[in-house]
Amino acid sequence: MEKKNLLLGLLLLFGVSTTNVIANTTLDINKVVLQGQEKEYAKIDTSDVPVDVLRSISAKYSGYSLDEAYLSDDVEYKVVLTKEKTKITAIYKATGEFVKEA
Repeated sequence: MEKKNLLLGLLLLFGVSTTNVIANTTLDINKVVLQGQEKEYAKIDTSDVPVDVLRSISAKYSGYSLDEAYLSDDVEYKVVLTKEKTKITAIYKATGEFVKEA
């Protein structure tokens, strides 16, 4: 009887430990996926923004000034634009194609 209780206790302990490992692994995987979804941008001089991007900005955001510019590893430009008290952040591809407002 004592061996049976010991065996049952060990199986129960092993099952709980395995469940915790699986749960922790799942959480770690989710963290990696979430972190991998956000791009990193490095600040660049506004004069380094390609002409095609500048043309698109002028067409879409007439009257706005280009205050800041950032570049991602996959060559997307994040630009910060202002007009009076309105500030907008927009993302563009190097070709000048508008991606989205951020």
